[in-house]
Amino acid sequence: MSEGKKPWILILAGGSGTRFWPASRRDRPKHVLPGLGGGGLSLLQATIERVLPLTRPERVFVLTSADQLDIVRPHLGELPPDQLLAEPEPKNTGPAVALGILWLTQRGAGPHDPVLVLPADAWVDDPKAFRDSLIRAAAACEQHKAIVTLGVRPTRPETGYGYIQLGDGVVAVQGGGEQPVHEVARFVEKPDLAGAEHMVADPRNLWNAGIFAFRCGYLWWLLGDLSDEWDLALMMLNACLVDGDAEGLAFEYAKFESVSLDHGVIEQAPTLLCVEATWGWSDLGSWDAVAQVLDPTEGGNARADRVIAQDASGNVVFAPGRTVALLGVDDLVVVATDDVILVAPRARAQEVRALAAAAADGDPDGEAPE
Repeated sequence: MSEGKKPWILILAGGSGTRFWPASRRDRPKHVLPGLGGGGLSLLQATIERVLPLTRPERVFVLTSADQLDIVRPHLGELPPDQLLAEPEPKNTGPAVALGILWLTQRGAGPHDPVLVLPADAWVDDPKAFRDSLIRAAAACEQHKAIVTLGVRPTRPETGYGYIQLGDGVVAVQGGGEQPVHEVARFVEKPDLAGAEHMVADPRNLWNAGIFAFRCGYLWWLLGDLSDEWDLALMMLNACLVDGDAEGLAFEYAKFESVSLDHGVIEQAPTLLCVEATWGWSDLGSWDAVAQVLDPTEGGNARADRVIAQDASGNVVFAPGRTVALLGVDDLVVVATDDVILVAPRARAQEVRALAAAAADGDPDGEAPE
């Protein structure tokens, strides 16, 4: 990429992380939990540090929900406070990114400028290789009228992830490394176990990392082309941003349906391309998955003051400031907060959000499922 085409980066940091209950609550969502990003950093802090070498700091923005502004602000690192943006209410990633793109245009993003959208709460094992893939994706979106995704080679049949099926074609891209840029045949959203096993058995299928590259004007065109309603809504939102009309912005934003960027928008693109990741990745979507970023300890992996274990293995413990004792137990999740202790089989870690919903009935800090 040329200096004039340094990408704009939009980091999505609005989720509640209900699969991380009870550590993750409305007032401490998953992306700000201390230590998960490594080196004492939150996942959001680690994400910002990971992408800053790609561009100028004034082109990196964080988009969160209005009720998380004060929670997220201390995790901005080098970014100034005015690069923290908020959607008026949660509307899933489709409307959120639409609003974000309009904000970027107000801050100077041109129609041909590459934009990278990525989540705040993922773990990556090789930041440099990660950046290399993003540079390749940005080069591909500059040279082709397409949305470019990043896919990760599956290591297991995972029901909590979406999948990208690669097509037969590979497109030519100048610069940005040598990674092949594949055509995309289709997306598959979070299959059941049998479906996930089928997906993993086919080498054409990759995990969807939820990372996208596109030219700013191209996504705006794609959004407006979805329907007359989207086109009108975008014009109204943009007018509110130009006028600084926060009340009008909230009123217009409330009209959007809650749709995901992947399935409500990206899948409608005439051309989809994919760069396969060469780095380890996890969306840390459950307590089972978080084991890989915790410290090895007696009885498994943990973040706690002390773990005492006898005849125990494969356990995941998250209990900062606590001592946890494990005796004769294997493959459990143990999470301790000031007011809740969670104990569950690792194999059922994806079901924790159901407990979060039950807790929300009697706990003002509880969270219903996303």
